[in-house]
Amino acid sequence: MTPELLEYYEHLHSRKVILFFSGPVSQGVVEGVAELMREKLRLEQAGAGVAQRVFAILIEQMQNIARHSAERCTPDGEVVMAHGQVAVGREDDGRFYVACGNRVRTADCGGLARRMEEIRSLSGDDLASQYRLLRRAERPAKSLGAGLGLIDMARKAARPLDFRITALDPDTSFFAMKVVA
Repeated sequence: MTPELLEYYEHLHSRKVILFFSGPVSQGVVEGVAELMREKLRLEQAGAGVAQRVFAILIEQMQNIARHSAERCTPDGEVVMAHGQVAVGREDDGRFYVACGNRVRTADCGGLARRMEEIRSLSGDDLASQYRLLRRAERPAKSLGAGLGLIDMARKAARPLDFRITALDPDTSFFAMKVVA
């Protein structure tokens, strides 16, 4: 394992990754990573607007992992934590990006892909309209969210949301998303 760590480090460094997390995601982890990222953005001297967008996108992606990951670990038999990955880095043009990935139920992938494509097709005004509409709408009974997160990330993004869903087996797929702020 030790030689691979250097390879991982060099691989991430060459891709301008400034934060990479892989593991169980709980509310405490979200808060800790968010605070770490807030400080890193301050040190990078990112403008307040950019820092706020990156911070909000990071929080939303980590919360999506916590809510929707099909991969769960139960370290003590009571607390269930979702498993996923998140990376923050810089594009060649200097913009920040936030990328995440986690296993999802394959049965949910068709609807997720349709929703992602729908959001990608909306203009800025349409995204704002959808956001307002969903904020006022009543949440479905078993919903884990109002669907605002993806729209909010798209509103904050400098480019259309980038995503890929890769089938792993009949029951699970891997969902990956990248948002450039």
